[in-house]
Amino acid sequence: MGYSDHPDGKECFEKIWACTKYSGLLGLVVSTYDVLMFTKPQGYVPTLGAYVRSTVPLAGAGAAFAAVTCASTALRGKDDKYNYLLGGGSAGGIIGVAARSFRVGVPVAFFLGAAAVIYKDSKENGWELFPKITHRVGSFDHVNYDFTLQKPYK
Repeated sequence: MGYSDHPDGKECFEKIWACTKYSGLLGLVVSTYDVLMFTKPQGYVPTLGAYVRSTVPLAGAGAAFAAVTCASTALRGKDDKYNYLLGGGSAGGIIGVAARSFRVGVPVAFFLGAAAVIYKDSKENGWELFPKITHRVGSFDHVNYDFTLQKPYK
């Protein structure tokens, strides 16, 4: 079950669950990095607080993105990039509220809105944001490939 399994504006709760799941997982990774590398809280309760401080806003941002995008698609009746701009902006707003800073929220909302528009454009036009690259060097069968710069003459 992923975000792109259903058309935009349909099956909103499944889309919200998919975005919340992945953004919450990202929040756990960010929280673990923060706890181990920066804040280094002493004790269980401060550690749990550090996890909640990072994980909940990121999961909420994912849920807000999916909810606003799906709701604006259903309400406007159009499936275009403006819905993703609104969703990305709302996700950035959630992060700004969690940081309690207008200076954080506005740039993050702008960045996430632009990233969402780029993602929607990639879905519409069939290009990949991060294309799949097949690596041959370092694989198990690297002896089967010729990596010389110039082929030998025969």
